[in-house]
Amino acid sequence: MSEAFKKVIPFLEKKRKLGHLLGIISFDVETIAPEKGIEAQNDLLNEYGAEYAAIAQDPAYIEAVKAAKEEGGLNEAQNLLIEDALEQIEFMSKIDMDTYIRWSKVSAKCGEVWKKAKNASSWEMVKPYFAALVEAKKEEAKLLHKPFHKTAYDAFLDQYEKGQTQEDIDRVFTPLKRFLIENIPLVLEKQSKLDMPKILPHDKDSQAHLSIGLLKAIGYDLSRGAIAETEHPFSNDIARNDCRVTTHYYESDWRSSMYSVIHEGGHSIQFQGWGDYHYDNYVEGRASAALCETHSRFYENLIGRSKAFAPILLGLCKEHLKGEFLTMSEEQFYNTVNEVSRGLIRTESDEFTYCLHIIIRYELERDLINGLIDVDHIKDAWNQKYKEYLGVEVPDDAHGILQDVHWFSGSFGYFPSYALGNMYGVQIMAKMKESLPVDKLLKEGDVEPIRAYLASNDFAFDYLNPKEWIKKVSGEEMNPSYYVSYLKEKFID
Repeated sequence: MSEAFKKVIPFLEKKRKLGHLLGIISFDVETIAPEKGIEAQNDLLNEYGAEYAAIAQDPAYIEAVKAAKEEGGLNEAQNLLIEDALEQIEFMSKIDMDTYIRWSKVSAKCGEVWKKAKNASSWEMVKPYFAALVEAKKEEAKLLHKPFHKTAYDAFLDQYEKGQTQEDIDRVFTPLKRFLIENIPLVLEKQSKLDMPKILPHDKDSQAHLSIGLLKAIGYDLSRGAIAETEHPFSNDIARNDCRVTTHYYESDWRSSMYSVIHEGGHSIQFQGWGDYHYDNYVEGRASAALCETHSRFYENLIGRSKAFAPILLGLCKEHLKGEFLTMSEEQFYNTVNEVSRGLIRTESDEFTYCLHIIIRYELERDLINGLIDVDHIKDAWNQKYKEYLGVEVPDDAHGILQDVHWFSGSFGYFPSYALGNMYGVQIMAKMKESLPVDKLLKEGDVEPIRAYLASNDFAFDYLNPKEWIKKVSGEEMNPSYYVSYLKEKFID
Protein backbone atom coordinates (compact mmCIF):
# COMPACT_ATOMS: atom_id res chain seq x y z
CA MET A 1 0.00 0.00 0.00
CA SER A 2 1.41 3.38 -1.00
CA GLU A 3 2.35 5.83 1.73
CA ALA A 4 0.13 8.49 0.19
CA PHE A 5 -2.90 6.17 0.22
CA LYS A 6 -2.32 5.43 3.91
CA LYS A 7 -2.92 9.13 4.62
CA VAL A 8 -6.38 8.87 3.03
CA ILE A 9 -7.40 6.00 5.32
CA PRO A 10 -8.36 8.06 8.42
CA PHE A 11 -10.89 9.94 6.30
CA LEU A 12 -12.19 6.69 4.79
CA GLU A 13 -12.60 5.28 8.29
CA LYS A 14 -14.60 8.34 9.32
CA LYS A 15 -16.83 7.97 6.25
CA ARG A 16 -17.35 4.30 7.03
CA LYS A 17 -18.38 5.05 10.64
CA LEU A 18 -20.70 7.87 9.62
CA GLY A 19 -22.20 5.61 6.94
CA HIS A 20 -22.76 2.94 9.60
CA LEU A 21 -24.56 5.47 11.81
CA LEU A 22 -26.66 6.84 8.94
CA GLY A 23 -27.59 3.30 7.93
CA ILE A 24 -28.89 2.46 11.40
CA ILE A 25 -30.93 5.68 11.62
CA SER A 26 -32.35 5.20 8.11
CA PHE A 27 -33.34 1.61 8.91
CA ASP A 28 -35.06 2.82 12.06
CA VAL A 29 -36.97 5.53 10.19
CA GLU A 30 -38.26 3.03 7.64
CA THR A 31 -39.21 0.29 10.10
CA ILE A 32 -40.01 0.92 13.78
CA ALA A 33 -39.60 4.66 14.39
CA PRO A 34 -42.87 6.16 15.74
CA GLU A 35 -44.57 8.64 13.43
CA LYS A 36 -44.00 11.58 15.78
CA GLY A 37 -40.33 10.66 16.16
CA ILE A 38 -39.51 10.63 12.46
CA GLU A 39 -38.92 14.37 12.19
CA ALA A 40 -36.21 14.21 14.88
CA GLN A 41 -34.68 11.16 13.16
CA ASN A 42 -34.60 13.05 9.89
CA ASP A 43 -32.83 15.91 11.65
CA LEU A 44 -30.12 13.44 12.65
CA LEU A 45 -29.88 12.17 9.08
CA ASN A 46 -29.50 15.73 7.81
CA GLU A 47 -26.87 16.61 10.43
CA TYR A 48 -24.71 13.51 10.07
CA GLY A 49 -25.31 13.39 6.32
CA ALA A 50 -23.93 16.90 6.07
CA GLU A 51 -20.92 15.86 8.18
CA TYR A 52 -20.37 12.91 5.82
CA ALA A 53 -20.58 15.18 2.76
CA ALA A 54 -18.31 17.79 4.34
CA ILE A 55 -15.38 15.36 4.31
CA ALA A 56 -15.14 15.96 0.55
CA GLN A 57 -14.55 19.66 1.31
CA ASP A 58 -11.89 19.11 3.99
CA PRO A 59 -8.60 20.56 2.67
CA ALA A 60 -6.58 17.82 4.38
CA TYR A 61 -8.69 15.12 2.73
CA ILE A 62 -8.47 16.80 -0.68
CA GLU A 63 -4.69 17.07 -0.34
CA ALA A 64 -4.38 13.40 0.68
CA VAL A 65 -6.55 12.16 -2.20
CA LYS A 66 -4.67 14.20 -4.80
CA ALA A 67 -1.34 13.03 -3.40
CA ALA A 68 -2.45 9.38 -3.62
CA LYS A 69 -3.40 9.86 -7.26
CA GLU A 70 -0.12 11.60 -8.09
CA GLU A 71 2.09 9.10 -6.27
CA GLY A 72 0.49 6.10 -7.98
CA GLY A 73 1.26 2.55 -6.90
CA LEU A 74 -2.42 1.91 -6.28
CA ASN A 75 -4.09 -1.44 -6.85
CA GLU A 76 -7.19 -1.68 -9.05
CA ALA A 77 -9.71 -1.09 -6.26
CA GLN A 78 -7.75 1.79 -4.71
CA ASN A 79 -7.42 3.49 -8.07
CA LEU A 80 -11.19 3.35 -8.66
CA LEU A 81 -11.81 4.58 -5.12
CA ILE A 82 -9.50 7.57 -5.59
CA GLU A 83 -11.12 8.40 -8.93
CA ASP A 84 -14.52 8.38 -7.23
CA ALA A 85 -13.16 10.58 -4.46
CA LEU A 86 -11.79 13.11 -6.95
CA GLU A 87 -15.19 13.26 -8.67
CA GLN A 88 -16.92 13.85 -5.34
CA ILE A 89 -14.38 16.51 -4.38
CA GLU A 90 -15.00 18.30 -7.67
CA PHE A 91 -18.77 18.13 -7.18
CA MET A 92 -18.64 19.38 -3.58
CA SER A 93 -16.36 22.24 -4.63
CA LYS A 94 -19.22 23.58 -6.72
CA ILE A 95 -21.73 23.86 -3.88
CA ASP A 96 -21.84 25.34 -0.41
CA MET A 97 -22.97 23.32 2.60
CA ASP A 98 -26.15 25.38 2.94
CA THR A 99 -27.21 24.23 -0.51
CA TYR A 100 -26.38 20.61 0.31
CA ILE A 101 -28.40 20.76 3.53
CA ARG A 102 -31.30 22.41 1.70
CA TRP A 103 -31.34 19.59 -0.83
CA SER A 104 -31.25 17.01 1.96
CA LYS A 105 -34.15 18.65 3.80
CA VAL A 106 -36.25 18.87 0.64
CA SER A 107 -35.65 15.17 -0.03
CA ALA A 108 -36.36 14.09 3.56
CA LYS A 109 -39.56 16.15 3.74
CA CYS A 110 -40.83 14.81 0.43
CA GLY A 111 -40.18 11.24 1.57
CA GLU A 112 -41.96 11.90 4.85
CA VAL A 113 -45.03 13.39 3.16
CA TRP A 114 -45.04 10.61 0.52
CA LYS A 115 -45.80 8.02 3.20
CA LYS A 116 -48.87 9.94 4.30
CA ALA A 117 -49.90 10.68 0.73
CA LYS A 118 -49.67 7.03 -0.26
CA ASN A 119 -51.81 6.00 2.71
CA ALA A 120 -54.33 8.67 1.73
CA SER A 121 -53.96 7.87 -2.01
CA SER A 122 -53.52 11.60 -2.60
CA TRP A 123 -51.09 12.84 -5.26
CA GLU A 124 -52.11 16.41 -4.50
CA MET A 125 -50.86 16.03 -0.92
CA VAL A 126 -47.26 15.36 -1.97
CA LYS A 127 -47.22 17.17 -5.32
CA PRO A 128 -45.79 20.54 -4.09
CA TYR A 129 -43.05 18.76 -2.14
CA PHE A 130 -42.27 16.60 -5.17
CA ALA A 131 -42.10 19.70 -7.37
CA ALA A 132 -39.57 21.25 -4.99
CA LEU A 133 -37.53 18.05 -5.01
CA VAL A 134 -37.49 17.90 -8.82
CA GLU A 135 -36.21 21.47 -8.99
CA ALA A 136 -33.45 20.63 -6.48
CA LYS A 137 -32.49 17.56 -8.54
CA LYS A 138 -32.31 19.64 -11.70
CA GLU A 139 -29.91 21.98 -9.89
CA GLU A 140 -27.85 18.95 -8.92
CA ALA A 141 -27.86 17.57 -12.47
CA LYS A 142 -26.24 20.75 -13.77
CA LEU A 143 -23.40 20.40 -11.29
CA LEU A 144 -22.95 16.69 -12.06
CA HIS A 145 -22.59 17.32 -15.81
CA LYS A 146 -19.65 15.65 -17.56
CA PRO A 147 -18.42 16.18 -21.13
CA PHE A 148 -19.93 12.91 -22.39
CA HIS A 149 -23.39 13.67 -20.97
CA LYS A 150 -25.81 14.63 -23.74
CA THR A 151 -28.84 15.15 -21.48
CA ALA A 152 -29.51 16.27 -17.91
CA TYR A 153 -30.75 12.76 -17.12
CA ASP A 154 -27.36 11.29 -18.10
CA ALA A 155 -25.96 12.86 -14.93
CA PHE A 156 -28.18 10.69 -12.73
CA LEU A 157 -27.73 7.52 -14.76
CA ASP A 158 -24.00 8.00 -14.35
CA GLN A 159 -24.43 8.17 -10.57
CA TYR A 160 -25.97 4.69 -10.47
CA GLU A 161 -24.39 3.06 -13.55
CA LYS A 162 -21.04 4.72 -14.16
CA GLY A 163 -20.47 5.31 -17.85
CA GLN A 164 -24.04 4.49 -18.92
CA THR A 165 -26.07 7.07 -20.82
CA GLN A 166 -29.67 7.59 -21.86
CA GLU A 167 -28.61 6.55 -25.34
CA ASP A 168 -27.34 3.21 -24.00
CA ILE A 169 -30.58 2.54 -22.10
CA ASP A 170 -32.84 3.52 -25.00
CA ARG A 171 -30.94 1.15 -27.29
CA VAL A 172 -31.68 -1.78 -24.96
CA PHE A 173 -35.15 -0.86 -23.72
CA THR A 174 -36.79 0.00 -27.06
CA PRO A 175 -36.70 -3.53 -28.58
CA LEU A 176 -37.42 -5.12 -25.17
CA LYS A 177 -40.54 -2.97 -24.78
CA ARG A 178 -41.74 -4.01 -28.23
CA PHE A 179 -41.15 -7.72 -27.51
CA LEU A 180 -43.01 -7.60 -24.19
CA ILE A 181 -46.04 -5.64 -25.39
CA GLU A 182 -46.43 -7.81 -28.48
CA ASN A 183 -46.23 -11.09 -26.55
CA ILE A 184 -48.37 -10.42 -23.46
CA PRO A 185 -51.55 -11.70 -25.20
CA LEU A 186 -49.82 -14.92 -26.26
CA VAL A 187 -48.43 -15.54 -22.77
CA LEU A 188 -51.82 -14.93 -21.17
CA GLU A 189 -53.49 -17.30 -23.62
CA LYS A 190 -51.00 -20.08 -22.85
CA GLN A 191 -51.33 -19.47 -19.12
CA SER A 192 -55.13 -19.74 -19.23
CA LYS A 193 -54.71 -23.46 -19.90
CA LEU A 194 -52.56 -24.10 -16.81
CA ASP A 195 -53.71 -25.66 -13.53
CA MET A 196 -53.48 -22.77 -11.08
CA PRO A 197 -55.10 -22.92 -7.62
CA LYS A 198 -56.92 -19.93 -6.17
CA ILE A 199 -54.80 -17.69 -3.91
CA LEU A 200 -56.09 -18.03 -0.35
CA PRO A 201 -55.34 -15.68 2.58
CA HIS A 202 -52.72 -16.43 5.24
CA ASP A 203 -52.17 -14.52 8.45
CA LYS A 204 -49.22 -12.23 9.00
CA ASP A 205 -47.70 -14.31 11.81
CA SER A 206 -47.48 -17.43 9.65
CA GLN A 207 -45.90 -15.45 6.83
CA ALA A 208 -43.36 -13.95 9.24
CA HIS A 209 -42.25 -17.46 10.27
CA LEU A 210 -42.09 -18.43 6.59
CA SER A 211 -39.80 -15.43 5.97
CA ILE A 212 -37.16 -16.82 8.32
CA GLY A 213 -37.37 -20.20 6.59
CA LEU A 214 -36.98 -18.57 3.20
CA LEU A 215 -33.87 -16.63 4.24
CA LYS A 216 -32.28 -19.80 5.57
CA ALA A 217 -33.21 -21.72 2.43
CA ILE A 218 -31.44 -19.28 0.09
CA GLY A 219 -28.30 -19.08 2.22
CA TYR A 220 -28.71 -15.74 4.03
CA ASP A 221 -26.64 -15.67 7.23
CA LEU A 222 -29.04 -14.64 10.00
CA SER A 223 -26.16 -14.25 12.47
CA ARG A 224 -25.05 -11.28 10.36
CA GLY A 225 -28.46 -9.86 9.57
CA ALA A 226 -32.03 -9.22 10.63
CA ILE A 227 -35.48 -8.88 9.12
CA ALA A 228 -38.08 -6.18 9.84
CA GLU A 229 -41.38 -4.96 8.44
CA THR A 230 -41.68 -1.79 6.36
CA GLU A 231 -43.97 -0.02 3.90
CA HIS A 232 -41.61 -0.47 0.94
CA PRO A 233 -39.20 -3.46 1.21
CA PHE A 234 -35.46 -2.77 1.01
CA SER A 235 -32.15 -4.14 2.22
CA ASN A 236 -29.29 -2.29 3.86
CA ASP A 237 -25.57 -3.09 4.03
CA ILE A 238 -25.10 -1.22 7.29
CA ALA A 239 -21.74 -2.75 8.19
CA ARG A 240 -19.57 -5.77 7.47
CA ASN A 241 -21.53 -8.06 9.76
CA ASP A 242 -24.84 -6.22 9.65
CA CYS A 243 -26.77 -6.67 6.39
CA ARG A 244 -30.50 -6.30 7.06
CA VAL A 245 -33.61 -7.02 5.03
CA THR A 246 -37.20 -5.84 5.25
CA THR A 247 -40.54 -7.00 3.87
CA HIS A 248 -44.25 -6.27 4.06
CA TYR A 249 -47.08 -8.73 4.64
CA TYR A 250 -50.31 -8.87 2.65
CA GLU A 251 -52.64 -11.45 4.13
CA SER A 252 -54.52 -11.64 0.83
CA ASP A 253 -51.48 -12.85 -1.16
CA TRP A 254 -48.59 -14.77 0.43
CA ARG A 255 -46.52 -14.42 -2.75
CA SER A 256 -45.90 -10.74 -2.11
CA SER A 257 -43.86 -11.21 1.05
CA MET A 258 -42.27 -14.44 -0.17
CA TYR A 259 -40.64 -12.76 -3.14
CA SER A 260 -39.85 -9.55 -1.31
CA VAL A 261 -37.92 -11.65 1.21
CA ILE A 262 -36.09 -13.64 -1.46
CA HIS A 263 -35.34 -10.45 -3.43
CA GLU A 264 -33.97 -8.53 -0.45
CA GLY A 265 -32.22 -11.65 0.81
CA GLY A 266 -30.44 -11.85 -2.55
CA HIS A 267 -29.20 -8.30 -2.09
CA SER A 268 -27.82 -9.12 1.33
CA ILE A 269 -26.20 -12.38 0.25
CA GLN A 270 -24.13 -10.21 -2.06
CA PHE A 271 -23.34 -7.82 0.79
CA GLN A 272 -22.40 -10.72 3.05
CA GLY A 273 -20.19 -12.05 0.27
CA TRP A 274 -17.80 -9.11 0.30
CA GLY A 275 -14.41 -10.21 1.58
CA ASP A 276 -11.21 -8.75 2.94
CA TYR A 277 -10.22 -7.21 -0.39
CA HIS A 278 -13.37 -5.08 -0.41
CA TYR A 279 -13.01 -3.91 3.17
CA ASP A 280 -9.23 -3.51 3.19
CA ASN A 281 -9.53 -1.24 0.16
CA TYR A 282 -12.75 0.51 1.28
CA VAL A 283 -14.72 -0.47 -1.84
CA GLU A 284 -17.52 -2.33 -0.06
CA GLY A 285 -20.69 -0.89 -1.49
CA ARG A 286 -19.06 0.44 -4.66
CA ALA A 287 -21.12 -1.97 -6.79
CA SER A 288 -23.45 -0.12 -9.13
CA ALA A 289 -27.20 -0.25 -8.58
CA ALA A 290 -27.67 -2.68 -11.49
CA LEU A 291 -25.00 -5.00 -10.10
CA CYS A 292 -26.88 -5.08 -6.80
CA GLU A 293 -30.22 -5.61 -8.56
CA THR A 294 -28.61 -8.40 -10.58
CA HIS A 295 -28.26 -10.49 -7.45
CA SER A 296 -31.62 -9.68 -5.90
CA ARG A 297 -33.39 -10.53 -9.16
CA PHE A 298 -31.13 -13.59 -9.60
CA TYR A 299 -32.34 -15.02 -6.30
CA GLU A 300 -35.93 -13.85 -6.71
CA ASN A 301 -36.47 -15.16 -10.25
CA LEU A 302 -33.73 -17.45 -11.50
CA ILE A 303 -33.75 -19.36 -8.21
CA GLY A 304 -37.03 -18.46 -6.48
CA ARG A 305 -39.30 -18.85 -9.49
CA SER A 306 -37.46 -21.76 -11.07
CA LYS A 307 -39.06 -25.16 -11.58
CA ALA A 308 -36.08 -26.79 -9.85
CA PHE A 309 -36.48 -24.83 -6.59
CA ALA A 310 -40.29 -25.01 -6.49
CA PRO A 311 -40.36 -28.20 -4.35
CA ILE A 312 -38.17 -26.53 -1.71
CA LEU A 313 -40.44 -23.49 -1.47
CA LEU A 314 -43.57 -25.65 -1.49
CA GLY A 315 -42.13 -27.62 1.43
CA LEU A 316 -41.62 -24.43 3.40
CA CYS A 317 -45.19 -23.33 2.68
CA LYS A 318 -46.48 -26.70 3.87
CA GLU A 319 -44.50 -26.26 7.08
CA HIS A 320 -45.41 -22.65 7.87
CA LEU A 321 -48.64 -21.82 6.00
CA LYS A 322 -50.19 -25.29 5.83
CA GLY A 323 -53.77 -25.10 4.46
CA GLU A 324 -54.04 -25.62 0.70
CA PHE A 325 -50.30 -26.26 0.40
CA LEU A 326 -50.69 -29.65 2.08
CA THR A 327 -52.42 -30.96 -1.05
CA MET A 328 -50.88 -28.67 -3.70
CA SER A 329 -48.71 -30.31 -6.37
CA GLU A 330 -45.28 -29.01 -7.37
CA GLU A 331 -46.63 -28.12 -10.81
CA GLN A 332 -49.52 -26.16 -9.32
CA PHE A 333 -47.14 -24.27 -7.04
CA TYR A 334 -44.78 -23.48 -9.93
CA ASN A 335 -47.66 -22.19 -12.05
CA THR A 336 -48.96 -20.07 -9.17
CA VAL A 337 -45.68 -18.29 -8.48
CA ASN A 338 -45.18 -17.65 -12.21
CA GLU A 339 -48.64 -16.24 -12.89
CA VAL A 340 -48.60 -13.48 -15.52
CA SER A 341 -51.09 -10.63 -15.37
CA ARG A 342 -51.66 -7.09 -16.58
CA GLY A 343 -50.99 -5.66 -13.13
CA LEU A 344 -50.63 -2.21 -11.63
CA ILE A 345 -47.98 -2.68 -8.96
CA ARG A 346 -44.31 -3.06 -9.88
CA THR A 347 -43.26 -4.96 -6.75
CA GLU A 348 -46.15 -7.41 -7.19
CA SER A 349 -45.67 -7.87 -10.94
CA ASP A 350 -44.73 -11.11 -12.63
CA GLU A 351 -41.40 -11.91 -14.20
CA PHE A 352 -42.64 -11.44 -17.78
CA THR A 353 -44.24 -8.00 -17.46
CA TYR A 354 -41.89 -6.62 -14.79
CA CYS A 355 -39.62 -4.75 -17.19
CA LEU A 356 -42.57 -2.85 -18.66
CA HIS A 357 -43.15 -1.35 -15.20
CA ILE A 358 -39.50 -0.29 -15.21
CA ILE A 359 -39.61 1.09 -18.75
CA ILE A 360 -42.65 3.23 -17.88
CA ARG A 361 -40.81 4.73 -14.91
CA TYR A 362 -37.63 5.20 -16.91
CA GLU A 363 -39.38 7.04 -19.73
CA LEU A 364 -41.21 9.31 -17.29
CA GLU A 365 -38.24 10.23 -15.09
CA ARG A 366 -36.04 10.69 -18.18
CA ASP A 367 -38.52 13.15 -19.68
CA LEU A 368 -39.17 14.85 -16.32
CA ILE A 369 -35.50 15.60 -15.63
CA ASN A 370 -34.90 16.56 -19.26
CA GLY A 371 -37.78 19.06 -19.07
CA LEU A 372 -39.98 17.34 -21.66
CA ILE A 373 -42.76 16.82 -19.12
CA ASP A 374 -43.57 18.72 -15.93
CA VAL A 375 -44.85 17.75 -12.50
CA ASP A 376 -48.36 18.97 -13.34
CA HIS A 377 -48.68 16.39 -16.12
CA ILE A 378 -46.65 13.42 -14.92
CA LYS A 379 -49.54 11.68 -13.16
CA ASP A 380 -51.64 11.72 -16.35
CA ALA A 381 -48.65 10.49 -18.35
CA TRP A 382 -48.20 7.63 -15.85
CA ASN A 383 -51.83 6.57 -16.18
CA GLN A 384 -51.69 6.81 -19.97
CA LYS A 385 -48.60 4.60 -20.26
CA TYR A 386 -50.12 1.95 -17.99
CA LYS A 387 -53.13 1.86 -20.29
CA GLU A 388 -51.01 1.77 -23.45
CA TYR A 389 -48.28 -0.67 -22.38
CA LEU A 390 -50.04 -2.96 -19.91
CA GLY A 391 -53.69 -2.45 -20.81
CA VAL A 392 -54.81 -1.45 -17.32
CA GLU A 393 -56.69 1.54 -15.93
CA VAL A 394 -55.08 3.12 -12.84
CA PRO A 395 -57.87 3.35 -10.23
CA ASP A 396 -56.20 5.65 -7.70
CA ASP A 397 -52.91 7.31 -6.81
CA ALA A 398 -51.78 4.65 -4.33
CA HIS A 399 -51.93 2.07 -7.12
CA GLY A 400 -50.39 4.53 -9.53
CA ILE A 401 -47.77 7.22 -9.26
CA LEU A 402 -47.41 6.97 -5.46
CA GLN A 403 -46.60 3.27 -5.28
CA ASP A 404 -42.78 3.56 -5.24
CA VAL A 405 -40.59 5.53 -2.84
CA HIS A 406 -37.72 6.11 -5.31
CA TRP A 407 -38.77 9.42 -6.87
CA PHE A 408 -39.95 10.84 -3.57
CA SER A 409 -36.54 10.24 -2.01
CA GLY A 410 -34.78 11.77 -5.02
CA SER A 411 -33.49 8.53 -6.55
CA PHE A 412 -33.87 9.49 -10.20
CA GLY A 413 -31.84 7.22 -12.45
CA TYR A 414 -32.22 4.12 -10.27
CA PHE A 415 -35.18 2.42 -11.95
CA PRO A 416 -33.30 1.21 -15.07
CA SER A 417 -31.06 -0.77 -12.74
CA TYR A 418 -33.79 -3.34 -12.10
CA ALA A 419 -34.20 -4.21 -15.78
CA LEU A 420 -30.45 -4.17 -16.37
CA GLY A 421 -30.11 -6.50 -13.38
CA ASN A 422 -32.57 -8.93 -14.98
CA MET A 423 -30.44 -9.01 -18.11
CA TYR A 424 -27.11 -9.35 -16.31
CA GLY A 425 -28.47 -12.15 -14.11
CA VAL A 426 -29.51 -14.40 -16.98
CA GLN A 427 -26.14 -13.85 -18.64
CA ILE A 428 -24.34 -14.81 -15.42
CA MET A 429 -26.55 -17.88 -14.95
CA ALA A 430 -25.59 -19.08 -18.44
CA LYS A 431 -21.92 -18.78 -17.47
CA MET A 432 -22.50 -20.47 -14.10
CA LYS A 433 -24.13 -23.48 -15.73
CA GLU A 434 -20.88 -24.19 -17.57
CA SER A 435 -19.34 -25.03 -14.17
CA LEU A 436 -22.21 -26.10 -11.90
CA PRO A 437 -25.19 -28.47 -12.20
CA VAL A 438 -27.46 -25.62 -11.09
CA ASP A 439 -30.83 -27.34 -11.53
CA LYS A 440 -29.67 -30.45 -9.65
CA LEU A 441 -28.40 -28.33 -6.75
CA LEU A 442 -31.64 -26.37 -6.55
CA LYS A 443 -33.76 -29.52 -6.56
CA GLU A 444 -31.70 -30.76 -3.61
CA GLY A 445 -31.96 -27.40 -1.84
CA ASP A 446 -28.16 -27.13 -1.86
CA VAL A 447 -27.59 -23.42 -2.55
CA GLU A 448 -24.11 -23.22 -0.99
CA PRO A 449 -22.17 -24.07 -4.21
CA ILE A 450 -24.17 -21.37 -6.02
CA ARG A 451 -23.40 -18.80 -3.32
CA ALA A 452 -19.74 -19.82 -3.31
CA TYR A 453 -19.54 -19.51 -7.10
CA LEU A 454 -21.02 -16.02 -6.98
CA ALA A 455 -18.71 -14.99 -4.14
CA SER A 456 -15.59 -16.10 -6.05
CA ASN A 457 -16.57 -15.27 -9.63
CA ASP A 458 -18.93 -12.34 -9.25
CA PHE A 459 -19.12 -10.55 -5.88
CA ALA A 460 -15.32 -10.49 -5.76
CA PHE A 461 -15.27 -8.10 -8.72
CA ASP A 462 -18.40 -6.04 -8.13
CA TYR A 463 -16.39 -2.93 -7.27
CA LEU A 464 -15.60 -2.61 -10.99
CA ASN A 465 -17.54 -0.30 -13.28
CA PRO A 466 -20.48 -2.14 -14.90
CA LYS A 467 -19.05 -2.61 -18.37
CA GLU A 468 -15.79 -4.04 -17.02
CA TRP A 469 -17.63 -6.16 -14.42
CA ILE A 470 -19.99 -7.99 -16.80
CA LYS A 471 -17.12 -8.82 -19.13
CA LYS A 472 -15.08 -10.12 -16.18
CA VAL A 473 -17.83 -12.33 -14.73
CA SER A 474 -19.45 -13.60 -17.94
CA GLY A 475 -16.63 -13.47 -20.49
CA GLU A 476 -18.45 -11.06 -22.81
CA GLU A 477 -20.03 -7.64 -22.96
CA MET A 478 -23.65 -7.15 -21.94
CA ASN A 479 -25.80 -9.19 -24.32
CA PRO A 480 -29.58 -8.62 -23.92
CA SER A 481 -30.36 -11.59 -26.18
CA TYR A 482 -29.79 -13.95 -23.23
CA TYR A 483 -32.69 -12.35 -21.38
CA VAL A 484 -35.12 -12.33 -24.32
CA SER A 485 -34.27 -15.98 -25.07
CA TYR A 486 -34.86 -16.87 -21.42
CA LEU A 487 -38.30 -15.23 -21.38
CA LYS A 488 -39.27 -16.89 -24.69
CA GLU A 489 -38.23 -20.33 -23.47
CA LYS A 490 -39.96 -20.00 -20.09
CA PHE A 491 -43.21 -18.26 -21.08
CA ILE A 492 -43.77 -18.74 -24.82
CA ASP A 493 -42.06 -21.80 -26.35
